[in-house]
Amino acid sequence: MPLRHHLAAVFLLAAFPAVSLAESPGRAVADPAIEARVADLVGRMSLEEKVGQMVLGGWSPEFDEKEIVDGALGILSNTGEAGSVAKADARARSVRHSIPLLFSRDLIHGYRTLFPMPLGIAATFDEAAMVTAALFTAREGSAQGLDLNLGPMLDLSRDARWGRVVEGPGEDPFLARRFAATTVEGLRAGGMAATLKHFVGYGAAESGRDYNAVDLSESRLRDLYLPPFKAGIEAGAQVVMAAFNTLNGVPGTANRHTLIDILRKDWGFDGIVMSDWDAVRELVAHGVAADEREAVEKAVMAGVDMDMASGLYGEHLASLVRDGRVPMARVDEAVARVLRVKMRLGLFDPPEKRRRIDPAMAPQALARPETREAARDVARRGVVLLENEGAILPLVRPPKRVAVIGAMAADAGDHMGAWGALGRREEVPLLLDELRSRLAPHGTKVTFAAGCDDACRSTEGFDAAVKTAKSADLIIAVLGEPWWMTAESTSRTRLGLPNHQQELLDRLAATGKPIVLVVFAGRPMVLRDVVPKTRAILWTYSPGTMGGAALTDLILGEATPSGRLPMSMPRAVGQVPISYDRLPTGRPWKPGDELATRYVDEEITPLFPFGFGLSYTRFTVGPPEVARDVVGLGETVTVSTMVTNTGTRKGRESVQLYVHDVLASRSRPRRELKGFAMVDLAPGESRRVTLEVPVAELGFHDDRGHYRVEPGRFEVFVGPHSDTENKVSFTVVE
Repeated sequence: MPLRHHLAAVFLLAAFPAVSLAESPGRAVADPAIEARVADLVGRMSLEEKVGQMVLGGWSPEFDEKEIVDGALGILSNTGEAGSVAKADARARSVRHSIPLLFSRDLIHGYRTLFPMPLGIAATFDEAAMVTAALFTAREGSAQGLDLNLGPMLDLSRDARWGRVVEGPGEDPFLARRFAATTVEGLRAGGMAATLKHFVGYGAAESGRDYNAVDLSESRLRDLYLPPFKAGIEAGAQVVMAAFNTLNGVPGTANRHTLIDILRKDWGFDGIVMSDWDAVRELVAHGVAADEREAVEKAVMAGVDMDMASGLYGEHLASLVRDGRVPMARVDEAVARVLRVKMRLGLFDPPEKRRRIDPAMAPQALARPETREAARDVARRGVVLLENEGAILPLVRPPKRVAVIGAMAADAGDHMGAWGALGRREEVPLLLDELRSRLAPHGTKVTFAAGCDDACRSTEGFDAAVKTAKSADLIIAVLGEPWWMTAESTSRTRLGLPNHQQELLDRLAATGKPIVLVVFAGRPMVLRDVVPKTRAILWTYSPGTMGGAALTDLILGEATPSGRLPMSMPRAVGQVPISYDRLPTGRPWKPGDELATRYVDEEITPLFPFGFGLSYTRFTVGPPEVARDVVGLGETVTVSTMVTNTGTRKGRESVQLYVHDVLASRSRPRRELKGFAMVDLAPGESRRVTLEVPVAELGFHDDRGHYRVEPGRFEVFVGPHSDTENKVSFTVVE
């Protein structure tokens, strides 16, 4: 469903005046004119030319243009500045058939101006912010000649040990669906297409170890892991990337069930399916292909239209067709998908109608003031205030001496985060510098000691850091995971502060000085030993280019925190995987019951629940009300509640709606997020917030993959996070 139909986004878009969404076309439909042109072109191409369209290659300064001249590429990735793109584009259009290249790059959270990592964007719980991040990313990339973003990553994850959680939207399928739809729409509004990855189940890797096996029932696959991808396709995404992992024993690159049965037959997807980086070759390592030639055969016949980076399609596919192992019809189908997407994106349009790549003007589209301001605003909205004992924040009357401790406060890379694209360190306002310059007018002296490097691999600097801390009235400690400890192939078995950071925090706490802790992280972490040492905690998932300025805005009270946790925060690593939407058991936990679901050495609840986040003001969310307590299967449930700012500062409250199916044919989660909205309120102001949930959203899949909505009683919980007890009920009837 297009973004403009959702109450939360409509309500909040006014906060981003630079953003405007054109009428969303949603899922692409077959255009007879395009189909005729595709069929004609495929009919005139040689086998080798067809194979070339099924290859994604990478650009480098040593790139050989002969690949373009020979028609050996359909997509060119990681191109440099706009001049390289313009040159390659002109070359492709000058050879036989004049088939344009698609130019792509991994713009995970920005091009030159970096927004927070995707988990931080999801933490805004703000659809307008999600659109904004994607739109400005695409504006910068499109101006450099890029057509296709190799993102967003939509992998659901409940296991914080997996490093790539930071690249996705978190643990909840509804939040992930909204993230998917808004990101696709924002990219398109900015001039780029989206690639949905990784299809599917990658985030459920056993033990949280990257690339590991995944085992999911059909109902769990369809209820949790597939919905974000379907939402992205319904929003208009034209490209899907297959996953590295095995799903129930079958690698994603050779999985006919997911790529053909579900993606093409069930959903009618007619765009491009590409492999991940070198994943076709990896079918040999998976043990499902005897050699590289068989790997190509299996990938193509499973529905992979395009091979990324391995070069194996170019080496083997033509001979497989000639030997009768791959039908020409399958190749024609794949090439038609590639050409169809290129035509839909306007690459075949006449020169006067298509985008012109202007190398001279392209740099002017980068790091523009409005883009940097948008990144700053999204970063502010994604920071989560976890603790604020005694309302120590904001520093509206700063102390005379502040000690900033921690290398991350002065490290641009840790502000920027992983997948930095073309971000530049020199364009990053550092948190340390921002605090110094903006506290100086208050007469506050800011001193600094790193204590250790950003990973804290040595304790040699601890004495100097403690000495600096002792001379201050307040400590702002900046700790967490360095940028290179997050994203791909960065799984962890320990989720506390890395290496010696906890020891550094303990020594700072021993000074008796109050500590405000800023955590740069790529995942939920275990803070059981951290919380008692601190007075306030600001949590950010690598805040991006403008993260230092955004954090300073929040520390000084020039903005109020409104971020919410997109993943549950565990008490101990032994709790993971952990999520709020767990199923009830026959022996639910209750105090004193030794034969209930429990741990003998820890509570079963998270330290901070999904959706949690504090503010500098206080809110009350009144009892929820349903417009009608009996609704039919084809109708919509309307729920409203009164929200009041009972504090002394203006702020934003998150109103989250959860549903529980009380009695069903199979056990249903204790709660499932089905709606959310942000509301801005002045002190003393009240506003009624209304959320609508189609009854069709209240169903589930059975073991055969069939979706059903069962009549019966449902409980609705409305509040600021997933543990709210504010509820009402309604009944669904046939």
